[in-house]
Amino acid sequence: MSNALSVIAKNTGASEEDIKTVLSGMIISAKNQHGSVASNAEMAVVTGVCSKYGLNPLVKECAAFISGGKLSVVVMIDGWYKIVNRQPSFDGVEFEDHLDANGKVTAITCKMFIKDRSRPVCITEYLNECLDAKSSVWKRWPARMLRHKAYIQAARVAFGISEMIDDDEQSRIVGSNQKITQEVPKVDFNDIDKRMAECGDNESLNQLSVVLKSELEKSNGWESAKAKCIAMKITHKNRIDAMTNIEEAEFEEVVECEPDIPFNGEDEAVEFAELADIAEEV
Repeated sequence: MSNALSVIAKNTGASEEDIKTVLSGMIISAKNQHGSVASNAEMAVVTGVCSKYGLNPLVKECAAFISGGKLSVVVMIDGWYKIVNRQPSFDGVEFEDHLDANGKVTAITCKMFIKDRSRPVCITEYLNECLDAKSSVWKRWPARMLRHKAYIQAARVAFGISEMIDDDEQSRIVGSNQKITQEVPKVDFNDIDKRMAECGDNESLNQLSVVLKSELEKSNGWESAKAKCIAMKITHKNRIDAMTNIEEAEFEEVVECEPDIPFNGEDEAVEFAELADIAEEV
């Protein structure tokens, strides 16, 4: 697990300890049980998938999901795009819409091309099989969701990906009332982000983080919110460090410049002589 944490930290720019805290929080949140902890085996599963496929848990490319006591890694569509585009053998993708007599989509075929293969991997997903009548997303964007399903299934077949599920599958398992692991209710993250944005240095950011943790612990919201809070803190730390580097660079440029002070020896000598004459008269 240590090697996997190191890979994720390198890919995200965060520390191994922060990554471990974020992933642990995802797993605990998925269990939805007071006092639960993330086991070493569960951490190994999530870190293994994230490191293998280059997924960034800090930007919600993936989440932990537990059903029937079994842990799975849920990957969002942006995560699937990243996985596919990083495959050395990937050679492009095409979609074919199948329409009924009224011009409405009934099915979508995804053709995924692989280098050194004479034929593409073709997967067709049918709307009457995939449409989730309880999902507002499926009702509003059925073609887009069907395209996602076809793309993900083609990726699985083309590259033999089996360690994860997509968020649509996750929502079908738990029903329309189950929310994705990383959604945290009753915490005003906009306010937290605004307060962090007001910090101009790392010392004030660290002090604010202590205050925020204390506030969230009092409202019993820290355990569910700490993963996202850590990710936000990392973002603002990077902002502060970037600004500090710019200011240091500008200061060094000023120090290296020669002072622009005019000097005319003859004029100053005349002025000095006049002052000497005045002194003698007095």
